[in-house]
Amino acid sequence: MTADAHPHKRADIQGLRGIAVLAVVLFHISHSALPGGFAGVDIFFVISGYLITQILLRDMEAGAFRLRDFYQRRVRRLFPALFTVLAFTLVAGLAILPPKLLSELVYSQFFTTLFLSNFAFARLADYFDASASLKPLLHTWSLGVEEQFYLVFPLLLLALRRCARRFLWGIIAGLAVVSLVATQITIRPEAAFYLPTTRAFELLIGALTVWAQGRFILGDKIKRLLSVLGIFLLVASLIFLNDRVPFPGLWALPPCLGAALLLLTADGWGNRLIAAPPLVWTGDMSYSLYLWHWPLQVFARIVLGGAWWIALAAVIAAFVFAALSRRYIEQPSLEKRPRRLWLWAGLAMTSSIVVALLVFGAKGLPQRFNAAERAAFAAADDFSPDRKRCHIAQNARRYYRDTCVLGGHAPSVAVWGDSEGVELVRALADQGEGVRQITASACPPSVGYTIAYNRACRDHNADMLLHLKNDPSIRTVILTVNYRRYDDENSAAMMGGLELSALDLQAVGKQVVLLYPVPVYDFDPPSQVGLAMRLGRDPLNVGMSRAQFDRENGQTIAALDAFSQSHNLATLRPSDVLCDTQRCRVYDPAAGVLYFNSQHLSMAGARQLTSLIPLPRAE
Repeated sequence: MTADAHPHKRADIQGLRGIAVLAVVLFHISHSALPGGFAGVDIFFVISGYLITQILLRDMEAGAFRLRDFYQRRVRRLFPALFTVLAFTLVAGLAILPPKLLSELVYSQFFTTLFLSNFAFARLADYFDASASLKPLLHTWSLGVEEQFYLVFPLLLLALRRCARRFLWGIIAGLAVVSLVATQITIRPEAAFYLPTTRAFELLIGALTVWAQGRFILGDKIKRLLSVLGIFLLVASLIFLNDRVPFPGLWALPPCLGAALLLLTADGWGNRLIAAPPLVWTGDMSYSLYLWHWPLQVFARIVLGGAWWIALAAVIAAFVFAALSRRYIEQPSLEKRPRRLWLWAGLAMTSSIVVALLVFGAKGLPQRFNAAERAAFAAADDFSPDRKRCHIAQNARRYYRDTCVLGGHAPSVAVWGDSEGVELVRALADQGEGVRQITASACPPSVGYTIAYNRACRDHNADMLLHLKNDPSIRTVILTVNYRRYDDENSAAMMGGLELSALDLQAVGKQVVLLYPVPVYDFDPPSQVGLAMRLGRDPLNVGMSRAQFDRENGQTIAALDAFSQSHNLATLRPSDVLCDTQRCRVYDPAAGVLYFNSQHLSMAGARQLTSLIPLPRAE
């Protein structure tokens, strides 16, 4: 993504960069546009490892390597465009973002300035979840990984050449294997995705490609075959990978090896294909395009909504900004050697850090908005106060006896499901019910259902079903599911497991209540309602048409209707209170904002559902 090009710039490498950045951009327009497009970052890593290793070895063998010169090139390559984007993002954030999102922005700006944002996002965000779409600097995690590699790898290469030259490539290969194994055994998916230890193997594959290029002389026929295989691996990865597979790890090998084969073959048939002028042109400005595309997408989504044409318009704007950035910011910095480079770099970093700390300390400057707008934005914090304590994290386990009981007395109701049920538990407890909370992230109450990215879910569900059936105090079990999250090729398996759970509970005398689909959005409701007020629009118009809700959920609702009616199960239909015949809304003038994020009802929204729950009363 950011590595300096070889003096004799290969058009196919620039074309490969173009493919990588276009893949990421398409994925960010819509996950369904190119499901594996996120692997474009992995392709960048391989390219960077390859080019940096070539540059380092060339300079070391010529006796011309100087760490100071190497890091100066890094600063000239990275800083001008990056700090331009950081400045733009901050100004746009001050104008647009509500206090909480602005605080998150400057928090990530602080770590981005230090090239540590991957560590920050490893703590804060799942790259694929809905909240990620509100973080304008999320994409800078990959810059952090690269720069951490550039900080360590030259020193490692120097040490190996001096002390273990015979074993240099064997050690690098061993480190790549260790990194790959680390991705497989790392418990937290976020850590595996963001950390340099679990991404190093991708950059080291690029380094090993340099060794292979010098070690093997390939005939034209072999080059053609390997080149075609490289194209096949890239295309298959970008089409067939998706955000539900464990990644990186073994699933990252196909795109990485595909890129490595194309780097190795140089003038193969596939290389000539990717050296097409439009791809080369895109590759030439790939760094600027990568920097600009995501913040523009985020701000467009926050202000205008998540329609595909808005995302496309943001991408077109990103191409314009990237072309200008490449011409007037990147190239002048690379072609000239600015005087007092370290002074200017230090001033840029210091200014960015100071401003970030000031805005963060001011809690996102809420005084920018009036009282009504601040109240709407505050809905982002209107979630269950028990969420952190009682909700089970993805891939975590908890014993039944250790699940939370809310309401102050023995529970007669259990809410079992994924995160969709958390606020419902608190709302029921607040109205006097004793409730046991059994909610786990990305784990629907579907017995036997296996989720690749949540390995603990199947065992969790089996354990909870067994205990619920044998708990005499529990008379009613409410099954909650965020159906849209599992709306894929495995949805039939999820629904089948949900039905088995319901029937097992009903067979032992429990009343089962099925939660029907909650309208979910591709924008942040608190932000949209507050901004609608800010711009003089009617916040009652924020939401989706009833026709869209029915279209997106009609198949699920029909399946739930058929099942609940044939087995006489109780139902809870959120659309009865959140939608009318025309629209589904995220705002009620009497209650406030009904969601705290795009996927989950706020406490205000959950309280509107409790009156619909058919709970038996003690005699």
